[in-house]
Amino acid sequence: MPGRVTLVRCGAQSVSSTLGPVNHQDAGTTNDLRARHRRGRARIRRGIPYPDPSGTLSLLPNAIMGEWLADVKDAFVGDLLDAGAGNQPYRIWYEPLVKSVIAVDATEAPGLHALALVDQLPFADSSFDTVLSTEVWEHVEDPNQAAREAFRVLRPGGHLVITVPFLYPTHEPPYDFGRFTHYGLHSVLRRAGFEVLRLDSKGGPVVWASHLAMVAFVQALDAVGRMVRLPHPPSSWRPLRWMIAAPQLAVISMRYRLRGVRRGVGGGGGKISLGYVAVAQKPGTPAHDATG
Repeated sequence: MPGRVTLVRCGAQSVSSTLGPVNHQDAGTTNDLRARHRRGRARIRRGIPYPDPSGTLSLLPNAIMGEWLADVKDAFVGDLLDAGAGNQPYRIWYEPLVKSVIAVDATEAPGLHALALVDQLPFADSSFDTVLSTEVWEHVEDPNQAAREAFRVLRPGGHLVITVPFLYPTHEPPYDFGRFTHYGLHSVLRRAGFEVLRLDSKGGPVVWASHLAMVAFVQALDAVGRMVRLPHPPSSWRPLRWMIAAPQLAVISMRYRLRGVRRGVGGGGGKISLGYVAVAQKPGTPAHDATG
């Protein structure tokens, strides 16, 4: 995988003028930009970043992740790096919690400060108080290096907030390289030097089965659409999207009121889950007040 990065300007400031020295050994141009799926930004309800049905059909998994992010919001402080940001669906939620935001991704998108792979970040050591990477590490060939890079750019006492898939369909091919058990994620974080403060499952067997059923239904519809040569895939039709979204929205509304956020990997989530989510800390004492 090429490790070349090109810096791009955002508004009146570039990354280098915002954060100081950039790791110039990786400066240049990327030859391997990835076309990533873009989903709409989150909608905030009761302080929780829920997915927008107009931007994604994966409502239940993303709702679980949004509820979890809200549950660990104390980790979002100071200067934040959104590593593998895409179109920054959670920015509307986390930006008020922190002092500043820098967003990078391997593919150009509005609002990015730099083009970079998360396993080769173009920033000086100890530049950030928080690093957020959601559903990114499966798209790098060496997640251990991605973990080491997050550790390097974090200040002592800083937090990495990470989400990864486990039993999840292949996506964004051909740049989908692996999956993580919760043991595997814990091991990657520990070997990079992190202390794992929290590790939870992204739903259990019921969520996993319902999501795969939805994905299979959508793919079957779109396959039929291709067979009859429809100009647009059926999954893009608004009435059909809302039909698929409605039962998920009902479950989301009921689920949070009844149970809140599930902690840990119990209840089957340790063996069958869409993925895992973790907060890890770089050892040390923060050198300054990083509160947002």
